[in-house]
Amino acid sequence: MEILNDVFKSVSIYFNTLTQLGYKKQTDVEKLLVYNFIEEMLTGEMRYFITEEDYRKIEQALSCLYGSSCLLPYPQYANDDYLFGHVESGGLISPRITEDSNIRFTEDDRIRFKTSNYDR
Repeated sequence: MEILNDVFKSVSIYFNTLTQLGYKKQTDVEKLLVYNFIEEMLTGEMRYFITEEDYRKIEQALSCLYGSSCLLPYPQYANDDYLFGHVESGGLISPRITEDSNIRFTEDDRIRFKTSNYDR
Protein backbone atom coordinates (compact mmCIF):
# COMPACT_ATOMS: atom_id res chain seq x y z
CA MET A 1 0.00 0.00 0.00
CA GLU A 2 1.30 3.44 -0.94
CA ILE A 3 0.56 5.09 2.40
CA LEU A 4 2.79 2.54 4.13
CA ASN A 5 5.74 3.63 1.95
CA ASP A 6 4.92 7.30 2.53
CA VAL A 7 4.87 6.85 6.31
CA PHE A 8 8.18 4.99 6.14
CA LYS A 9 9.71 7.86 4.14
CA SER A 10 8.34 10.42 6.60
CA VAL A 11 9.74 8.56 9.60
CA SER A 12 13.10 8.24 7.81
CA ILE A 13 13.12 12.00 7.18
CA TYR A 14 12.31 12.54 10.87
CA PHE A 15 15.22 10.42 12.09
CA ASN A 16 17.61 11.94 9.54
CA THR A 17 16.59 15.38 10.78
CA LEU A 18 17.20 14.28 14.36
CA THR A 19 20.69 13.03 13.51
CA GLN A 20 21.53 16.31 11.77
CA LEU A 21 19.86 18.83 14.07
CA GLY A 22 19.08 16.89 17.23
CA TYR A 23 15.61 18.46 17.44
CA LYS A 24 12.30 18.64 15.60
CA LYS A 25 9.33 20.84 16.54
CA GLN A 26 6.76 19.10 18.71
CA THR A 27 3.92 20.05 16.33
CA ASP A 28 5.74 18.29 13.46
CA VAL A 29 6.22 15.19 15.61
CA GLU A 30 2.53 15.20 16.53
CA LYS A 31 1.54 15.45 12.85
CA LEU A 32 3.81 12.51 12.09
CA LEU A 33 2.18 10.49 14.87
CA VAL A 34 -1.30 11.25 13.49
CA TYR A 35 -0.11 10.26 10.01
CA ASN A 36 1.26 7.00 11.41
CA PHE A 37 -2.02 6.35 13.26
CA ILE A 38 -4.02 6.87 10.05
CA GLU A 39 -1.75 4.43 8.24
CA GLU A 40 -2.24 1.87 11.02
CA MET A 41 -6.03 2.31 10.77
CA LEU A 42 -6.05 1.86 6.99
CA THR A 43 -3.73 -1.14 6.86
CA GLY A 44 -4.38 -2.88 10.20
CA GLU A 45 -7.29 -4.79 11.63
CA MET A 46 -9.34 -1.60 12.08
CA ARG A 47 -9.76 -1.29 8.30
CA TYR A 48 -12.68 -3.73 8.39
CA PHE A 49 -14.70 -1.34 10.55
CA ILE A 50 -14.13 1.88 8.60
CA THR A 51 -17.26 3.27 6.96
CA GLU A 52 -17.51 5.43 3.85
CA GLU A 53 -18.03 8.50 6.04
CA ASP A 54 -14.90 7.57 8.00
CA TYR A 55 -12.95 7.40 4.74
CA ARG A 56 -14.13 10.91 3.84
CA LYS A 57 -12.99 12.24 7.21
CA ILE A 58 -9.65 10.45 6.88
CA GLU A 59 -9.24 11.95 3.42
CA GLN A 60 -9.92 15.42 4.84
CA ALA A 61 -7.41 14.84 7.64
CA LEU A 62 -4.77 13.69 5.16
CA SER A 63 -5.33 16.72 2.94
CA CYS A 64 -4.73 18.92 6.01
CA LEU A 65 -1.59 16.99 6.95
CA TYR A 66 0.05 16.82 3.50
CA GLY A 67 2.48 19.65 3.03
CA SER A 68 1.96 21.05 6.53
CA SER A 69 5.44 19.91 7.56
CA CYS A 70 8.64 18.94 5.82
CA LEU A 71 8.05 15.49 7.30
CA LEU A 72 4.79 15.10 5.36
CA PRO A 73 5.36 16.12 1.75
CA TYR A 74 2.55 16.11 -0.80
CA PRO A 75 2.10 12.78 -2.60
CA GLN A 76 3.68 12.64 -6.06
CA TYR A 77 0.35 11.94 -7.71
CA ALA A 78 -3.24 11.31 -6.70
CA ASN A 79 -6.15 9.34 -8.17
CA ASP A 80 -3.82 7.17 -10.25
CA ASP A 81 -3.09 10.09 -12.61
CA TYR A 82 0.40 10.68 -13.86
CA LEU A 83 0.41 14.21 -15.17
CA PHE A 84 3.58 14.03 -17.25
CA GLY A 85 2.29 11.85 -20.05
CA HIS A 86 4.21 8.63 -19.45
CA VAL A 87 4.25 5.65 -17.15
CA GLU A 88 7.63 4.57 -15.86
CA SER A 89 6.48 1.13 -14.75
CA GLY A 90 5.81 -0.01 -18.32
CA GLY A 91 2.69 -1.55 -19.74
CA LEU A 92 -0.03 -0.03 -21.87
CA ILE A 93 -0.67 3.67 -21.60
CA SER A 94 -4.27 4.77 -21.90
CA PRO A 95 -5.75 8.24 -21.44
CA ARG A 96 -8.17 9.12 -18.65
CA ILE A 97 -11.73 9.40 -19.91
CA THR A 98 -14.63 11.41 -18.46
CA GLU A 99 -18.14 10.03 -17.99
CA ASP A 100 -19.01 11.66 -21.34
CA SER A 101 -16.21 9.69 -23.11
CA ASN A 102 -14.04 12.78 -23.50
CA ILE A 103 -10.28 12.64 -22.99
CA ARG A 104 -9.23 14.44 -19.81
CA PHE A 105 -6.58 17.18 -19.95
CA THR A 106 -4.50 18.93 -17.31
CA GLU A 107 -4.69 22.68 -16.74
CA ASP A 108 -1.78 23.16 -19.17
CA ASP A 109 -3.49 21.04 -21.89
CA ARG A 110 -1.54 17.80 -21.47
CA ILE A 111 -3.41 14.52 -21.81
CA ARG A 112 -3.90 12.73 -18.50
CA PHE A 113 -2.94 9.05 -18.46
CA LYS A 114 -4.04 6.16 -16.25
CA THR A 115 -1.32 4.38 -14.31
CA SER A 116 -3.35 1.37 -13.24
CA ASN A 117 -5.52 -1.24 -14.89
CA TYR A 118 -8.78 -0.19 -13.26
CA ASP A 119 -11.14 2.65 -14.02
CA ARG A 120 -12.73 4.87 -11.41
